[in-house]
Amino acid sequence: MSDADKDAGEVVAWPTVLEEAFEKKPEGWSFAATTKAPPLRYDAPGVTVTLPGGETSVAAYWYEARKFSDVSITVTLVVLSAQEPTQSYCGVSFRALSDKDNYRLFIDGDGYYRLTKRVDNVSTALVDWTRHDALKPGIGEANRIQIEAEGTKITVRANGQLLTTVNDDAFRDGHIALQAQGGSPETESATVFAFRTLEISAPA
Repeated sequence: MSDADKDAGEVVAWPTVLEEAFEKKPEGWSFAATTKAPPLRYDAPGVTVTLPGGETSVAAYWYEARKFSDVSITVTLVVLSAQEPTQSYCGVSFRALSDKDNYRLFIDGDGYYRLTKRVDNVSTALVDWTRHDALKPGIGEANRIQIEAEGTKITVRANGQLLTTVNDDAFRDGHIALQAQGGSPETESATVFAFRTLEISAPA
């Protein structure tokens, strides 16, 4: 397959190495949040993360069992509850050395996405917040996201459509985490996210 074909949106076919529906707490994962968050709720086909109101919270659910270099990550993201003026978004960290050094792909409930690299806890936008018609806006809408990292190339798709392709060499391998941010000092309303039907594939 040529680079031109892949840039046009064709998916690299790698063997599946992990499929997770989160029917129960899986092995090899750990959860961390900046505030005291309620326990994760496991309810196949996904895991639900609730971030309390009253302050801004950030949470990450790390897959620590293995690092990945070239990898394809596919997961369905849903914002289940969010109240203004909360800035609520969820997504995936990949090639993550830590919470301070990683790539991150986020979507919000309004049909926008953002791709960043975070180096020494400083984020730089590879693609700043951009609206795309492939992303379904609204509370409760499910968006199937695929992130493909191959060498220095990062390709992002949503619901089968190409969002962006960029090249960056900051990180060559690392862990994967499901991430969420929500809550606001101006509202006591909790923010709720679901991550459903995760699939990870990688070269044999």
